[in-house]
Amino acid sequence: MNKPRLGGERQARAIRWVQYGVIALICLIGFLYAVHIAQTMGKYSVEYSPDEGNYIAMAKRLLNEHYYSYWGEGPDAYVSPGYPLFLTACMAIFGTDLEGIFCIKVVQGLLAAATVFLTFLLGYLLTEKYSVGLIACLLHGANTVFYLYSRLLLTETLYFFTMMLFFVVFVLAMKRERWFLHVLAGVCFAVTILVRPLLIVIAPFLFLPSLVRHWKDWKTFLRPLVLFALGFLLLCLPWWVRNGVVLGEFIPLATQTNPMYAGLAPDVLALGLTDPGSLMGNFKLLLDLLRQDFFGTIYWMTFGKFQIIFMSTQWANPQVFADFLKDVAVYLGLFGGLRALFSKKYWGTALVFWVYLASSFLFIPVSRYSMQYLPLLGILAGYLLMEAFSHKHPGAKAHT
Repeated sequence: MNKPRLGGERQARAIRWVQYGVIALICLIGFLYAVHIAQTMGKYSVEYSPDEGNYIAMAKRLLNEHYYSYWGEGPDAYVSPGYPLFLTACMAIFGTDLEGIFCIKVVQGLLAAATVFLTFLLGYLLTEKYSVGLIACLLHGANTVFYLYSRLLLTETLYFFTMMLFFVVFVLAMKRERWFLHVLAGVCFAVTILVRPLLIVIAPFLFLPSLVRHWKDWKTFLRPLVLFALGFLLLCLPWWVRNGVVLGEFIPLATQTNPMYAGLAPDVLALGLTDPGSLMGNFKLLLDLLRQDFFGTIYWMTFGKFQIIFMSTQWANPQVFADFLKDVAVYLGLFGGLRALFSKKYWGTALVFWVYLASSFLFIPVSRYSMQYLPLLGILAGYLLMEAFSHKHPGAKAHT
């Protein structure tokens, strides 16, 4: 009686090791491809995009002149400090010359490959199915656009890594209920929003499923929340103190608001709009546009931006294959997100995803903004496929 079960366990273990091998191979090939791209595409070039040039200048100023400034005209908080500090740390280790910058690109290639593994891990932790993680890993890891971006000194690669690391640690913390994991999740969340602030929008929804589960058990609900907040504050407090002391005001993230202003309409200048320079000012402009042309503004803020962000051709090589993987992740992932939203087990996870996705429509639509959602959409695509093909016939016997 035990032999079939033992044989089944051995077979399952063998399949699992094959899956691990496939994941490791995908990560290794991705890393080697990223290094190849960094080596062959502009290794000795000193021409950078405006944002790259400013980030590099920021890091050099921090190293040599010891002050934080995006524009170089005195201390500011125009951008959040995550990526500039990352560049500064890398330059302190590798140097500021072309060889040093090449080494930073190699480090970013390593982060890109690590993000593929984190995509697998998050898919598995959420669903407890290796197949879901593997599907997400394949969709993400085989999309060459991520490795092409790793050679650019921009926030994307670091943000994708910290974002996925946060989600993995947060899910682990909620599953295992270890105090240090809750603190670490708060730290990872702070790191992520200090690289790129957009993820802050999901903060009110992270603990909503826990609140529903422990509605009358406030101690059980509040303990992880307090520990998470402690980790978050530990990392954010130095930035807040710096802004208060140096700039004389409380700046939680950054002062840059023009991405929201530029995304209010297809052509804000043609409408005679001027950048108000504040979050509330941009919301006021949005309300004015809704009063003037409600349906046109709603269409632009939803379907119009979706078309640009998710349906535009990605900058990748090979182009057709990258677009195919993106389309599979987007279409299947969105349906997977809808399916999960109405499931008893995953509604909270799906709600966080949809809030995060909706937040992208507040800003200027750019095709590269879709990249932050593709790992999550890959997981949802894997979930949808497993839901579709894992149901047994009513008369079938369950397998252990």
